[in-house]
Amino acid sequence: MKKHFYPTLLWLLAGALFLLPLSGCNKNASKLFYIVYEPVYTSRSAALAAINGNPAQHIDSTGKIYVEGTYIFVNDVNKGIHVIDNQNPAHPVQVAFISVPGNQDIAIKGNTLYADMYDALLAIDISDVRHVKITGQLQKLFLMRQYVNGYRITGDSVITGWKKKVVKDPPNYYPCPNCLYASSSESKSTAPGIAGSMAKMVILNDRLYTLSDNHMLQIINLENASQPVLSTQMAAGFDLETIYPFQNKLFLGSTTGVYIYDISNPDAPVANGTFWHGRSCDPVITDGDYAYVTLHEGTFCGGASNELDVVNVKNLNTPALMKVYSMTKPMGLTKDGHLLFVCDVEGVKVFDASDPGQLKPVKTLPGTGNAYDVIAANHRLLVSSKNGIYQFDHTKPGIPVLSILAAH
Repeated sequence: MKKHFYPTLLWLLAGALFLLPLSGCNKNASKLFYIVYEPVYTSRSAALAAINGNPAQHIDSTGKIYVEGTYIFVNDVNKGIHVIDNQNPAHPVQVAFISVPGNQDIAIKGNTLYADMYDALLAIDISDVRHVKITGQLQKLFLMRQYVNGYRITGDSVITGWKKKVVKDPPNYYPCPNCLYASSSESKSTAPGIAGSMAKMVILNDRLYTLSDNHMLQIINLENASQPVLSTQMAAGFDLETIYPFQNKLFLGSTTGVYIYDISNPDAPVANGTFWHGRSCDPVITDGDYAYVTLHEGTFCGGASNELDVVNVKNLNTPALMKVYSMTKPMGLTKDGHLLFVCDVEGVKVFDASDPGQLKPVKTLPGTGNAYDVIAANHRLLVSSKNGIYQFDHTKPGIPVLSILAAH
């Protein structure tokens, strides 16, 4: 397979020092060995044929989460989607795994799940999550996903795994931080589910809004849910990372600011205002009057800010910074009523946001260190972290944990 000029595979240096006899020295006695990972390719047709709903399996690397009805869908980074029956929140049950190589984002409308498979968008019928089927697809939609750790995804094949090799010579490429993957709905409703704040793919009405690369917004027509059709592609900003829908607005988080668009005409977004901030990774949410933006330092984003910005967006054309709150390394966030939940290194921090200009700390949820994203839905709080999925009842005093689905 063709390999990119600068493949950035994770490599680990394993030094093996061979001790010498006490009588002398040998300059060749010290040998270095390197562990590298090379891709396992599978034909695209075989990978698609394998997407049929597998038995539940262990969660390896928790990614983004999505709530649809009584089900929780959990992205296992670059591997697929775990389906969890959450009818009894105290005892959620993993019921199926949908194997989708290269998957990072999901969105659901009724009985159709939309998932990226590297550069392609798949429409998957999940009427029976144990026996799913592909109903439509759009190829070459996410052009930035055609390379994985420096290796090319071609039209005929995709990467479905990695094999470890021990080599004598040092790798002639640069290491990267995330090379080894970092990382049945019975309802007949056509309403979309609930995505987290880290989403790059969201549904509003009959449109799927996605980020195809760092600058482009793509609009997919879902009027025929099983057969998505690309409607619009447009440059929408710079270094775009996340999308948050609210009523007829889109809030696009980027490494340099927040772009606000009016989508009264769903296929022709109109730019409103932009809130600029220092360069940093940036998810955003809003309640209509205020936007809450977390900034965190990161390898790919640059910058060194770790803060929560509260922005007044009552006038969408002139969003204005209201208050800055210092954080450790915040990521995803959500708001339910007057409570604001922010993922941070120490765990999910809960604030009373009755007065956005004077947030009052309530507590940090136990066991949620290194939290990635959070969703508030149906009086429940779902947290995705490196350790797994946590579920809380935030309507009760003390915000007790209901259940934990561990990833490691």
